Amino acid sequence: MTSASDQKTVRELIRVTADYFGGKGVASPKLNAERLLADVLGLTRIELFMQFDRPVLGTELERFRGVVRRRAAGEPLQQILGETEFYSRVFKVAPGVFIPRPETERLVEACVRLLAPGDVGLVAPVAVEIGCGSGIIGVSLALELPRLTVHAVDVNPAAVALTRQNAHTLGADTRLHVHEGNRFEPLPDHLRGHVDLLVSNPPYIRRADIAGLPEEVRGHDPHTALDGGEDGLVFYRALAAGLARWLRPGGHVAVEIGDDQGADVAAIFVASGCDEVQVAPDFAGRDRVVTARWGRPAGGD
Repeated sequence: MTSASDQKTVRELIRVTADYFGGKGVASPKLNAERLLADVLGLTRIELFMQFDRPVLGTELERFRGVVRRRAAGEPLQQILGETEFYSRVFKVAPGVFIPRPETERLVEACVRLLAPGDVGLVAPVAVEIGCGSGIIGVSLALELPRLTVHAVDVNPAAVALTRQNAHTLGADTRLHVHEGNRFEPLPDHLRGHVDLLVSNPPYIRRADIAGLPEEVRGHDPHTALDGGEDGLVFYRALAAGLARWLRPGGHVAVEIGDDQGADVAAIFVASGCDEVQVAPDFAGRDRVVTARWGRPAGGD
């Protein structure tokens, strides 16, 4: 039997949970409370708002308390929910796989611009993604550009499986091929010199900085998806070293970066033979994406 003191409405639970999350340092505490309660009750957030006076009792209340404890302890909201929204689509997420961030949408936007038929006139472009994680970049590109074929690579078997699942669920699996292995190693040989776009959101955190990251990052994202080496630039150098072998002349590279890495990453691509190097900001105005063209297209200027 539920006591009167345990009986709370949706409105009351959101308020007290948001206050509790705020005291625990959870970012966007009210949004987190709403998302978790909506999930427990099997409602959308809009439906939740229409039922503010609904009492939450019994097993629903116990389940909600359980997920609140997990979130307050630093478990990411997306991992608790098992999904996240990215580029207006819902992607599954899973423990052991890097959790998508909204700023990565700017990387997808940059890639769409580079591959848009009106810009480059490509009939059937090919993109390679190194480090696909949950597949948000490759799947989004395949769905935004219906003539694009994507080859996605990850060294993490859980990431490979999750990318395949998301591609199948969202209807991109016929044009997205997922390969398990390290960087360029598992790619088929016939792609050499024929790739139109190389895209990556690589590990770029300086190794010494990982210990200072928030618990929900340090404790839940795989360290292999965070650790960019001593200076955070190891993977950019590795990507740059593969451009001549994999990109066609005039092909492009696009990468996500840390907000203080724009000049360094741009210099790496310039040194590898790229031109048209650009650094673009994220939604907060911080450097987030570097794009560059490798070589010159046949007959180009």
